[in-house]
Amino acid sequence: MTEQPDRPRTDPLHVFLSDAAERTLATLRPDELDVVEKLVERLSVHPRLGIPVPGGADPEVDDYTARTDPAAVTGDRISVIYRVHDHMGAVFITWIISGP
Repeated sequence: MTEQPDRPRTDPLHVFLSDAAERTLATLRPDELDVVEKLVERLSVHPRLGIPVPGGADPEVDDYTARTDPAAVTGDRISVIYRVHDHMGAVFITWIISGP
C-alpha cells in the first residue's frame, strides 16, 4: 500500500536510525536536535513527506530526502536521507547532514 504525502497514516511507522545518523544526532545543537526530532515524528505518520530520490536498487523500498528550514542562528539546513519500507512498516534514516 502506497501512502500519499498529504494523507496521514493511521498506523505510524517505526523509525530507525543508522549508526551514522545516530553519530550526527550527537553533534547537533539543542535547537537543531529539536527540529530533527520533530521531523522524525512527522515521518512516522507522513513517510513520503520528503523529496523522492530516483534510482533505488530495491523496488520495494522508496528513498527520500527531507530538508529542514535554515536555523535562525546559523542559517544551516539539515537534510535527512531515509528509506520507506512499507512491507516492514518502517522508516530507516540512513544519513543526517547539517550545513549551509
